[in-house]
Amino acid sequence: MPRARKIGYYTAWSIYDRGFAPADVAVERLTHINYAFAKLDGNAIALGDPWADVERPSPGAAYRDGDLRGNLGEFNNDGSAVRQRNPQLRSLISVGGWSWSGGFSAMATSERSRAEFVRSVAAFLHRYRFDGIDIDWEHPVEGGMDGNPHSPDDARNYLLLLRELRQHLDRDAPPPPRFGRYEISIATSAAPSVYRHLNLGAIAQVVDHINIMTYDYAGSWSQTTGHQQNLFRPSAGDSGINGNDTVSDYISRGVPPHKVVLGVGFYGRGFGGVGHQGSPVAGLPGLGCAFSGVPGGTWEAGSFDYKHLRTAHLKPGSGYTVHWDDAAKAPILYNAAERVFITFDDAVAVSWKADYVLQRGLGGIMIWELSQDHEHELLAKISEYLG
Repeated sequence: MPRARKIGYYTAWSIYDRGFAPADVAVERLTHINYAFAKLDGNAIALGDPWADVERPSPGAAYRDGDLRGNLGEFNNDGSAVRQRNPQLRSLISVGGWSWSGGFSAMATSERSRAEFVRSVAAFLHRYRFDGIDIDWEHPVEGGMDGNPHSPDDARNYLLLLRELRQHLDRDAPPPPRFGRYEISIATSAAPSVYRHLNLGAIAQVVDHINIMTYDYAGSWSQTTGHQQNLFRPSAGDSGINGNDTVSDYISRGVPPHKVVLGVGFYGRGFGGVGHQGSPVAGLPGLGCAFSGVPGGTWEAGSFDYKHLRTAHLKPGSGYTVHWDDAAKAPILYNAAERVFITFDDAVAVSWKADYVLQRGLGGIMIWELSQDHEHELLAKISEYLG
């Protein structure tokens, strides 16, 4: 069996307020970087943030003729300091995402528009020296950001698009920069109501792996507090989704285990106005309880980077206590005085997930996203298991 993948999403915006550059990524502990995001310009793939992607001069970089600048230069130039730390790192461009998936439905509708996209991808991969592409269409047929166009034919057209992309990259595209074949992956939902539309077995025959976004099970949209990325069914506050059931369903629908990649979020979600007196399970205060609103987060309300939790909420005297839900294999944080409940993954939780990947022979772990870790703590724990 091939080595388990350790796929980390790196976001273009990490260089701004987050102050997290490509050089800060622990590339030695990864097999893949998924660079987020490219967008659609009409039917063609296009850079999402040209300044961050290819224009920003990298401090200390010695550019040669033809080298890329910006984040892509640091990840994709063969002589870059980042790539020299891991020459076997595979770099994929991720296109779409939550904010930029609105154009997929129309683009995938006709053979002509799909061909335009496919040709643009081949040129893009060659120009920017990527080893493959990650299609992050959120989501075909239903789901995704409000206002995104959908069609009942999206699932059929998606499969056609992936087949045509695979054929073109294998037969007609310029050769890959480093490895023998361009990789294709997709990012998919963990919600059965969303992924039920996809012919997952047929898609799995085309793509190299499927990154399942096995997180965001609970949040401000929920009826009660709950775990946001529990591996198994929880003691209380069940959203109806958990990692194990999702993985099992994907496999039952024809995806080989070695092409299933389990998603891990390096962030937590918080709930405000949570009373623990009505907690359904002793020892798990606030879990499965009503709430009112969300607390302020790291960059957006209700969402906390793990590094934020690690340096503020997980310190003695913070007012927060950690509790472990052994059924779900997931921790929670609760502050009784402030009535704040936070669901997140710590080093123990990601250890359970990495071991689960090994026990079930899965394709690996995908991380959203790398800037949220605390001194590579969670990634290091995953690497202890997956190598």
